[in-house]
Amino acid sequence: MPLGCKLLSIILYSDATNVDTLGKSNLHPIYVTIGNIKTWRRNKPDVKQLLGFLPILKSNEKNPETFKIAARETFHKSLKILLDPILKFRNGIELTLNNESIWFYPRISVIIADWPKAATYCLTYKSAMSKFPCHFCLVTRDNLANINLTTDEMELRIPENMHTYLNHKLENSVCIESLHNYFWDFP
Repeated sequence: MPLGCKLLSIILYSDATNVDTLGKSNLHPIYVTIGNIKTWRRNKPDVKQLLGFLPILKSNEKNPETFKIAARETFHKSLKILLDPILKFRNGIELTLNNESIWFYPRISVIIADWPKAATYCLTYKSAMSKFPCHFCLVTRDNLANINLTTDEMELRIPENMHTYLNHKLENSVCIESLHNYFWDFP
């Protein structure tokens, strides 16, 4: 980022929500808030904004693998539709705060989600029994509780690393799905 500009920290969060008293109808809202706002203020209802709804596909069970791929692709295409208007300002955006013009660079800094939804965002395997169940790093399941690991023993799941595994057709070895992740397109 150029000298003098500010980071506009975008926080996303989502979770399936029941919309009827019987619990048979679900919607999947995704909300956005700004991380630059103090936490006590950010937790007020009027600071959060509904961005839209993510689709919930129903399986026909005829071909479960085809359905899983379609569900993942639909999820990431929906994120693209919802987030492109916010993230299209790759070179920043000028905002006025307290009568002062400030140049901001919008970046998604945090996505708050439960474990299965985090796996969907990251396109990692959803099974806690997979070899590398963590969404952030490539630490084996057996070493997740090992507090003596050094940084050399932990490989981060950054886009460059995941691209390499995907391009070399090694995605199964690191428990990622064989799809391009929408978030890899952003700094």
